[in-house]
Amino acid sequence: MYPLNILILGNIIRERIGDEMVCIPMYYAIKSLYPYAKISLLIKSQIFLELLKDEKQRKLYVDEVLLLQEKQKWQNLCFDFLLIVEHNDVEVLKIAQVIQAKSKIVTLSQSLLFSRQVFLYFTRYLRGIKTFINPYWLQGHSEIERNLNLVRQINREVFDKRYSTLDFSLAKLPVLEATFEKNRSLLASLNENGRYSLVVGIFPFAKNVTTKVNFTINEWKFLVQSLSQEFSEVLFVFVNHPSTQYHFMPFIEKNIQVFYNQQGLEGLAAFIHSLDGVLGVDSGHIHIADNACIPTLEVIAKKVSKQWSGGFYGGYFQQHIMPSNWREEKSKHLESFLQKARAFIAYIQDNKKYKGQNGAF
Repeated sequence: MYPLNILILGNIIRERIGDEMVCIPMYYAIKSLYPYAKISLLIKSQIFLELLKDEKQRKLYVDEVLLLQEKQKWQNLCFDFLLIVEHNDVEVLKIAQVIQAKSKIVTLSQSLLFSRQVFLYFTRYLRGIKTFINPYWLQGHSEIERNLNLVRQINREVFDKRYSTLDFSLAKLPVLEATFEKNRSLLASLNENGRYSLVVGIFPFAKNVTTKVNFTINEWKFLVQSLSQEFSEVLFVFVNHPSTQYHFMPFIEKNIQVFYNQQGLEGLAAFIHSLDGVLGVDSGHIHIADNACIPTLEVIAKKVSKQWSGGFYGGYFQQHIMPSNWREEKSKHLESFLQKARAFIAYIQDNKKYKGQNGAF
């Protein structure tokens, strides 16, 4: 018999890698603060299960994974606490209402509160939720912070007393050793068995990003070709996957390669863990790299730059923030990103040299 049964209603509407990655600190915090509780996760997509294929690894964060579509497995269960991750969708609150829990915790949604179209529905479904935390707009707007605030509401005294003792460097996405070694060997072949001193991954694709807040592929190629000429000792690897339906033509520059990921999320995570640095647009790839403390420089829209910012795990993380009208000053943004990328590569070179002198490599 568990002293506490805690259910996390995870990503039901948002089904992307990044959305799952920013929940990891929350899972780790609950497990650390309540080691004798049973932690269940209710989700819709298989992304979490793909990221944590090994059951032993999964147990580091949650004891049980329930699928929304398998209603017979969870509809009659009763929990002490329900933490609701997605707060901006009435459909999620509808699901939360039918779940049996003594206390239900959600972040109050500003967008739903002030939406004329959904206000009545929103307030109706909030009646079944016993606990609210401080409104989102009074917080730092970081997704990781918001998720941790959910954990705080279980018991504020416990959270405030023990939060400083939590070591979030342990809240990592585990990668199976066999997969890691396989991808490390693949990267070594791209690197011609060590010809280049650094390998930097380029991630220009994201499902939820349009050219309004991202460089075009041709602009990304221009940026990387410029860097490749300045840093001939660095190998730049564009990372592509079948769903982009984009095919790179061979590059003239010998230090630019393309990796087509066809190995799924586990293989992608292992490949990212093998890199020295990552340049890319705001996406799940960036969150995997940030979680692994791989130095990262990302392109991101200004309106979500605080919400999805990295650096939580203490690694080197920089952003190139672009407003919605950034194309009016396109040349300025291209040059600014190049300057940041030069400094980024210089940092990696110095950091690797320092670690090498101290026996870390």
